[in-house]
Amino acid sequence: MSMLVRRVPLALVLLSALHLPAARALTPGQACEKAATDRLRTCVAAVGKRTLACYRDTGATCTPGDAAIATSLATVAAMAMLKCPDTATVTAAGYSAALTPAGLIARLQEACKSAIASLEARSFGGPHAAVRSTNPSDRSCLDFAFTKGRKHIESALRTQSRCLLNEHRGRPCDATRVNARLASREAASTTSISRKCPSLQELVAVDAATFTARASAQARGLVATAHGATAPLTLDCGPRASVPVPPRATNTQVVLNSTEWGTRCGDGSDYAFRLRLAPTGSPVEKVVVYMQGGGVCYDAATCGSRGSDYFEALSDGMVSGGAMSSTASTNPFRDWTKVYLPYCTQDLHIGGGATSVYGAQTVERFGALNTRASLRYLRDVVWSIMDASDPDGFRPDRMTVLLTGGSAGGYGAAYNYHYALDDLRWVHTTAAPDSGLGMDNGTVAGVIGLGAVIALPDPPAGWGVRPYLPPYCFSAECTEIFTNLLVATQPRLKGTQEQQVLTITNQIDSVQVGTTFFSSTAAWVNTLRASYCAIQGMVGLHSFLGAQSTSIHGMVAGGEFNTVAADGTLLRDWLGGAFADPDGVTDRVESGTLGVDYPGVNPFPCTVD
Repeated sequence: MSMLVRRVPLALVLLSALHLPAARALTPGQACEKAATDRLRTCVAAVGKRTLACYRDTGATCTPGDAAIATSLATVAAMAMLKCPDTATVTAAGYSAALTPAGLIARLQEACKSAIASLEARSFGGPHAAVRSTNPSDRSCLDFAFTKGRKHIESALRTQSRCLLNEHRGRPCDATRVNARLASREAASTTSISRKCPSLQELVAVDAATFTARASAQARGLVATAHGATAPLTLDCGPRASVPVPPRATNTQVVLNSTEWGTRCGDGSDYAFRLRLAPTGSPVEKVVVYMQGGGVCYDAATCGSRGSDYFEALSDGMVSGGAMSSTASTNPFRDWTKVYLPYCTQDLHIGGGATSVYGAQTVERFGALNTRASLRYLRDVVWSIMDASDPDGFRPDRMTVLLTGGSAGGYGAAYNYHYALDDLRWVHTTAAPDSGLGMDNGTVAGVIGLGAVIALPDPPAGWGVRPYLPPYCFSAECTEIFTNLLVATQPRLKGTQEQQVLTITNQIDSVQVGTTFFSSTAAWVNTLRASYCAIQGMVGLHSFLGAQSTSIHGMVAGGEFNTVAADGTLLRDWLGGAFADPDGVTDRVESGTLGVDYPGVNPFPCTVD
């Protein structure tokens, strides 16, 4: 009599012997969440490898629509359709109840592309690879940093995602252990890059530690994108309790705790900024960011002459004129979200955390840190709102931003523009520096001379600015905005319609003449006119140069926004038109009667009017 023997899998025999329960199958929501993070990570790897291959094969980034990259993005979509087929499953995965499968797909695809684009800009000198293309002997060094950065992002994303997936399956996630592993990995990546690319800081402005720390920040952003619920990890991005959403259409002061945000005013107090979200029914993701002016101090005499209010921001209110008005029916930005960044560091909004000690006076130079933290806070507020109510959720490429400011704030808008585009990935951002040309007078006591001083590695003269300037323009010469910084920026513009720099000033501005130490008004105007003609016609660079015979300093946030015209067009209409029809912007420049009113003023050396 034969016996029927039943084969039992060895794994089940062992589990039975050890009295262990078999692993539970994933719920549909858990399977969706796991697939989302897995595919995002593999997409980052594939797109990163393909991007580097394009550079090595052609000397440039991959062409739009590259077949290999398209395949990687299509794989993300196929995963989502399979594992996240409906809104109920997406919600069960921990994402917002408003997010649809299509929204999740677009979110993951954008995150994949943006992660590599941001790393690419940081590694190669901007999205146009200005450093890699002009330094053949350093390409292997830069390529190594790029590859190591990509692998670091993948590893950090994997480590944090695995912990969260375990947490969501009932297996506790040990955040302390995860943080220790991340710190160890960051140290190892930093050491590796330092050995293989010791000249990184000289090439693209950041050293290996800063380069790797920014890759870690990118990974945290991907974690917040790929997971709806991220506790018990403590991330510094995405919706969270520490970044509450203020009421709409309400002027709200946001105080950034220095310990949490790494921000600080010149007197050591906490930095604060003002936020007014668009009214209900208007797109919260359309934003005007205005950076306050207020001169600059660089030694004991100049800093000592400033009042105490120049070094604190807690008492600053919201500016509400011109483009920042939320009531004027003529303002094309009336119903946009408004952000006002006070100026309390006397460092042109670009100080990197240095401390200047001038005898009994101490000035903290945290301008760039304050700016970046404020913009990240804004991002996370908008992220919360859009995730909660929009079927497509939040994506950085849905932000439309006017980054502007007057005087020192104009400098700040120009110097920080690359951060909005490359790090935040707000690719629909226009910079409009107002009354902050930063032109050099040709002497040692000029803007470039000051740039050489503040770029020194040590305070009190140095402000720690290098890691916060564009990786394609961070020498002392780049302190001059009109034209050096603009010329260096121009090749990376028009990646989208809105990517352009709109320079605004009146041609008679006694404040700019004095603060940049020009010998006379005529000398300043002649330099302005020659500088304009040097960039006239360059794609993505446009100018509004009024010819009022009386001095005007600052127009975007004042009454001049509605009253000053150049070549027959009001400033408000010109700036509003830059968003209504970005590709239709033309220069508005006129000579006026300045040649008569100010003896010594020469005609434009190119055709205007």
